[in-house]
Amino acid sequence: MLDSGNCTPAWDGDATTPVSTDTTVLADVNAIRAAGGDVSVSFGGYNGTELGTDCGSAGALAAAYQQVITKYNLTRIDLDWENGSLDANMAVRWGAIKLLEAEDPGLQVSLTIPMTTVGLPDTGRDEIQQAINDGARIDRINIMDFDFGLDSGTETAAAEGVASDVVAQLETLYGWSSATAWAHLGVQLMNGHTDQPSELFTQSTFTDLLGFVQANHAAQFSYWDVNRDRACDPSVQHNWADGACSSVTQNPYDFTKIITQFNG
Repeated sequence: MLDSGNCTPAWDGDATTPVSTDTTVLADVNAIRAAGGDVSVSFGGYNGTELGTDCGSAGALAAAYQQVITKYNLTRIDLDWENGSLDANMAVRWGAIKLLEAEDPGLQVSLTIPMTTVGLPDTGRDEIQQAINDGARIDRINIMDFDFGLDSGTETAAAEGVASDVVAQLETLYGWSSATAWAHLGVQLMNGHTDQPSELFTQSTFTDLLGFVQANHAAQFSYWDVNRDRACDPSVQHNWADGACSSVTQNPYDFTKIITQFNG
């Protein structure tokens, strides 16, 4: 969910697909719920304009977020404040979240953060510290446990090391025990080729990391993304980390079948 201009929520920030008149996504959401599932909406991402960039006050931003929450009857939202949105306009952004949580204490909020080789970047720590200072609750810190580059060792060991580093950082920020930090941690992987040519997540990597997060009782185990959970068509030219396929040998939904085994 992005801003299409003037603090207006729209899918992919496209002015032709505003939330206010959407019926397509709403139908998908209703179908998922009818089948026994549920959804969360993510605000932001690496590209586009996040709503907190244009909404000039905490109140205006909270109203924009609330429009989406109300439209899709959400109980969970994700804040994927990446790129220029991370560590920017924090008083406005966390002020908005505090307002939303005061209005609906049951709303579950996750914060998605890109990783470095030693866990949270300084910008990520700043975000969490600002939330603490402003009295805004983060239910889950969702780490993108990829795209930090692999210098040595295995992909499994690198991902485990980064997750463990974040746990230690959360212990310091919140004063939590290790178990409590894990209970607030979501570990997100990327299937197949990542944006870093040194990294590769295979089905075996996913299986190993499934055991790791379950043993530590993490809050969540996920990946980016289901659209890529298929082999690439060899007759079509694909990018290194293609958005439509994994660039590894696989059967359809191999990675999904591993992820869905998670039971924290």
